[in-house]
Amino acid sequence: MGLLTNLHDFLDRKDNPYTQFIKYVFCGGISVVVDALVFYLLAWLVFPCLQSNDPVAELLRALGFTVRQVPPAQIVRNYWIIKFFCFFASNITVYTLNVLYVFEPGRHRKHHEVLLFFSISLFVFLGGTWFGAWLIKFGWRTTYAYLFVLALGIVTNYALRKFLVFKR
Repeated sequence: MGLLTNLHDFLDRKDNPYTQFIKYVFCGGISVVVDALVFYLLAWLVFPCLQSNDPVAELLRALGFTVRQVPPAQIVRNYWIIKFFCFFASNITVYTLNVLYVFEPGRHRKHHEVLLFFSISLFVFLGGTWFGAWLIKFGWRTTYAYLFVLALGIVTNYALRKFLVFKR
């Protein structure tokens, strides 16, 4: 019972910046898992965009699965389409978790908060997806571009959400 009480107290505290960042990373990690599942399932099964030398494509083939290859221009187009679906899935997840466990809502009225949250996310998404597509065009493997842009987005989103969307 003591462990559950301590965990509940930890999750309820939103004022300590160190606790807040740890919870942000954990909740962001859940959102990243959602993003990655949506991304790789769509990249493999619906909108192919994994090059033959992509580490995930190599893993899938090693496990006995087939990975469909498409021309480079279609890879970039499919990457954008997939990232659109990922944007909604991961941002709905992370907004819900951020409000419940990380940030103190109330700086803005709820509809302004949601609009600002998703506007910032959209700005980071468009810039990051453009940059990821640019990296792929210039020879980066899809997975490496995806991971690099993901790391950049985590840092950018945290700062913008903390200082512009939610109470500090």
